This record gives sequence, C-alpha cells and structure tokens, in this order.
Amino acid sequence: MNAPATATEPGRTSVEILGERYTIRGEAEPGYIAEVGRMVDERMRELQAGSPHLSRSRLAVLAAINIADELLQERMSHEEQDDSVAEMARRANQLITLLDEGLIGDSPL
Repeated sequence: MNAPATATEPGRTSVEILGERYTIRGEAEPGYIAEVGRMVDERMRELQAGSPHLSRSRLAVLAAINIADELLQERMSHEEQDDSVAEMARRANQLITLLDEGLIGDSPL
C-alpha cells in the first residue's frame, strides 16, 4: 500500500500518493506531512475504486474538490458555533445588566 513518508533532507519530506513518490517542501513536521499525504492517497484510492477509468489528474482534481468541500463545511460549522457563542454572550450581558439595574432577581417581600 502506501510507503511511509521519509525526511529526505531538512525541510523536505517524501510521501507516496497513488504509487508515486512526491517530495514535499515545507516547515511542517515530517509526521504531519506524512498524514497529509496519507489522507490524499486514501481519498484518491477511494475515488479510483469507484471510478477506475479516471485518469490520475482527474482523480487528483476530484480529491482536491472533496477535501476542499470538507474544509469549507468545517469552517461554516465553526462560524455557526462562533455566532451561537456570540449570541449567548450577548444574552448573558443583557441579563447581567438587568440584574445590576435591579430589574430582575430577588424582589422584596
């Protein structure tokens, strides 16, 4: 299957994707680059299994589209969570203001 990534020289890591070796230059740790390469290889193999007639370049483009789609969905999910947190903070601040002004809370008997 997929050969492990190897650090060929400082700042360069070799990974295997769909049977071809690629040397990746970057500041990231070799283990991280290996994981990225493994994910791309896995996605391309999944696509190839479903459509064995596709060329490598088409597999690469489809894999990139699928991975970008996942990334955008995650970003949108985080933005929605951020919006929810901001709304909760706004409501909490309103309640604190009402408490401070004595408009809500314990009322005298």
